[in-house]
Amino acid sequence: MMLFGGVSLLQAATIPLSVGIEDDTPTIPGHPKSPIEPWYIDQNGYVLTMSATPCDYTLTLYDENDVLVYSVFVPAGTTQVVLPATLSGIFEIRFETATYYYFGYISL
Repeated sequence: MMLFGGVSLLQAATIPLSVGIEDDTPTIPGHPKSPIEPWYIDQNGYVLTMSATPCDYTLTLYDENDVLVYSVFVPAGTTQVVLPATLSGIFEIRFETATYYYFGYISL
């Protein structure tokens, strides 16, 4: 991040997201769960751009103390999310479903 005369200019970045599993249900013997593909989102300031989401997600941001600071519903087919400009710092970002979530880290 660069500062010019008190104005913050956030650099564009590609954010790799890893996968976490919420569903501990065992698979049927002989039928393992398919691996979930990694996902990348682009961040340009407070705007996140991604390939169309395949399902509904809840986008959440957690601060460095693991405190939930922001949450928004992201319907299937979404390609862009604009985060509030009032947020500042480094956050863990999650796109959550009931059974799995994608997570990574962003700086605002």
